[in-house]
Amino acid sequence: MKNSDIVKLSGWYEQNYRQLPWRQYKKPYPIWISETMLQQTTSVGVLPYYEKFMRLFPTVQILAKAPLTEVLSAWSGLGYYSRARNLHKCAQILAKGTHFPKTWSELIQLPGIGPYTSRAISSLAFEEAVGVLDGNVIRILTRYHSLKIEWWKNAERQKLQDLADSIVKNGKPSILNQAMMELGASLCRPQNPFCHLCPVASHCLARKNQNVQELPFKKPKRAKEIWLWEVYIHSKNSKVL
Repeated sequence: MKNSDIVKLSGWYEQNYRQLPWRQYKKPYPIWISETMLQQTTSVGVLPYYEKFMRLFPTVQILAKAPLTEVLSAWSGLGYYSRARNLHKCAQILAKGTHFPKTWSELIQLPGIGPYTSRAISSLAFEEAVGVLDGNVIRILTRYHSLKIEWWKNAERQKLQDLADSIVKNGKPSILNQAMMELGASLCRPQNPFCHLCPVASHCLARKNQNVQELPFKKPKRAKEIWLWEVYIHSKNSKVL
């Protein structure tokens, strides 16, 4: 991305970002909780669950000491309960340490913290110069550079990660990463994007080539399989299996 567009993007975010509770403080714990919740849910959907969770478990130490049943109860409604189990397991590990890990390479070693979440925490809380790569950022980068690539494959995804990293090296990582995600969520939408309002539209190659709606490519769905089961009835001692 051109340096002039990076400056525009940063300025646009400062004027247009949504007031979300996890953005109030640059602390790793609330960022970690919010980013974990946001993996499968929209910001609007997450808000009541996030606020309730943070009231019940305001620190890593309190979350670590809480019974798993209470954590799962607070998570009820968000689905994908392995996320809650990993949060609890990870909190127990963090509570034994002296500090919250500051780099993505340390964070990614913890249960449930993957490539995206580790970079989100390290860049938003500690200003590590690493780019985040979620669906919003993938959409922006493929359109801006008009990249007709199979982004779900490791080699192609790494190209996008390198591009995301290059952007945050030219400004404040916490601002630029959030700006990219905000731009994708609000303007550079999957369908009917608001290109006329985009701060970097003048250098967007997909817009210039008139192929915005074609990018990014859709990940192929796994082929359906038909399984035929033959049932056997087994009886023993007046019981049937």
